[in-house]
Amino acid sequence: MAQSTNPTTPVQTPAAKPVRSIPYVSITGEDGKQRHYETNAIPLLFHRACFGWRMYLGGPNRVVSLKEVLTTSQPAEQVIAGPETEVSDDKTKATTRMLERVQDGVLQRSWCIIPGDPPGTYTYDVSIDGEPRGEFVFCAIEVPDQNPNTDPRDLSCPNKFNAVERAHPQIRKAS
Repeated sequence: MAQSTNPTTPVQTPAAKPVRSIPYVSITGEDGKQRHYETNAIPLLFHRACFGWRMYLGGPNRVVSLKEVLTTSQPAEQVIAGPETEVSDDKTKATTRMLERVQDGVLQRSWCIIPGDPPGTYTYDVSIDGEPRGEFVFCAIEVPDQNPNTDPRDLSCPNKFNAVERAHPQIRKAS
């Protein structure tokens, strides 16, 4: 670290971007367009709804070691997973270990709903480079009519997260 040559001049540093981690859901409507929501309420719309998490880590583009543990409150009828994923015998826990790329400071993963995915709580515990970094709790909700225009923000979920934009404070002029 270099010492400043002029200690009386304040150093301007760029404003830090807020670090946030969010759950999200995307749904393909009847029109074929995908709609994205920052929420943890997953409508169980088979082959239409996908869900995931996005973690803002900052720093340079790089490859990290990811461990992701999914625990569901009920067993899945089927699990489609690659060789990097270990599934428990009762199909309520899946542990994935893999190398993932952080791009522009962001790491994200997602999955899509298939027939046999159970309603209930889905919890993802995420570790990066051996350090616990986050927990994402989703609630999967049955949609009996499979309406592709279902808005996940309208679904009832015990621990619901919906992102909102904060209003920017208005600057008042002195009078």
